[in-house]
Amino acid sequence: MIRISEIRKGSARRLLVEGTLADDWVEVLEKSWLEAQARYGDPMRVDLSGVTWIDDKGRKLIKRMLQDGAELRATGIMTRGVIEEVIEEISGADATRPSRKPTRLPRGKG
Repeated sequence: MIRISEIRKGSARRLLVEGTLADDWVEVLEKSWLEAQARYGDPMRVDLSGVTWIDDKGRKLIKRMLQDGAELRATGIMTRGVIEEVIEEISGADATRPSRKPTRLPRGKG
């Protein structure tokens, strides 16, 4: 089961997610996230602090959210660990691609 609430404070808004991010519930979050993002036009903040379980389908959605610029928040060890693993996975994939920008060395180092 999953519960998704849209929290607004002034111009700031976020999705608060509680429950399990697994199976068909992943599609429910994805739909809510995409609708909120389309409504406001900016990447969403998504608070996953209330998430108690994430399956592979949920990990894929987290990866997509991060790649689309979402700001994720989590307080639980498991959820933070999953987010960190996905970030490392994304970073590792980027590290294997050649960079289009030249790398600048700090002054006095080259």
